Amino acid sequence: LPSINGNIKIENISFNFIRNQPYVLSNINLQIKSGQFVGIVGQSGSGKSTLVKLLPRLYKPNQGKILVDGYDIDKVELYSLRRQIGIVPQEPLLFAGTINENIALTDPEAKSDEIVQAAKTANAHEFIMNLENGYSTKVGERGAGLSGGQKQRIAIARTLLSNPKLLIMDEATSALDYDTEKNVCEGLKTACKGSTVLFITHRLSTVKNADLIVMLHKGLISEVGRHDELMQLKGRYYALFMQQESS
Repeated sequence: LPSINGNIKIENISFNFIRNQPYVLSNINLQIKSGQFVGIVGQSGSGKSTLVKLLPRLYKPNQGKILVDGYDIDKVELYSLRRQIGIVPQEPLLFAGTINENIALTDPEAKSDEIVQAAKTANAHEFIMNLENGYSTKVGERGAGLSGGQKQRIAIARTLLSNPKLLIMDEATSALDYDTEKNVCEGLKTACKGSTVLFITHRLSTVKNADLIVMLHKGLISEVGRHDELMQLKGRYYALFMQQESS
């Protein structure tokens, strides 16, 4: 796979984990343009994480195909696909070593200012500087000594350092408070301009300004559009948004 722009086309995708069991995703059709910031939302169990895991071929669909810049991802070398995709999972894996080393894993040759800039975009620079030894602070296995939100922000900074053309945020800000998550989201929109970003979140208000919002419900795409368009529909997105706003 050559260097990608990040255009994604999902055609008639269906997937289940166990043969002859109900599909987790059914007849998914979706087109995402290069450079779009896409919010993927829905209730727990709606298929959000499963959908994005199909892109780096962590799962293989039972039916249909996925095209990236017109290339069928099932027919390209796996490494050539994955090296252009950045994934930040909900439970990031950090290693015993310094903060600096953990961020620089995706680019060991990165300069200090590049590491700092990635940390700033991930809203991590301030708390890192408040640690006893700043970026030289050592953490234990799995990030022992850091909070869940701090670990997530370091993982985000690490992924941003590699400048992926396709960035998948799979509940990667779930441990952050609303204001911090919103700041991270806005930082990504600026720093990843030109890259395609898929942002999975339970907080619908975080992705209000997304270029596109995809609402999943029981393995189906329920609604697709911008925030204002979906609110006017007064469907599932509207109901869930109003429920969250009032709680």
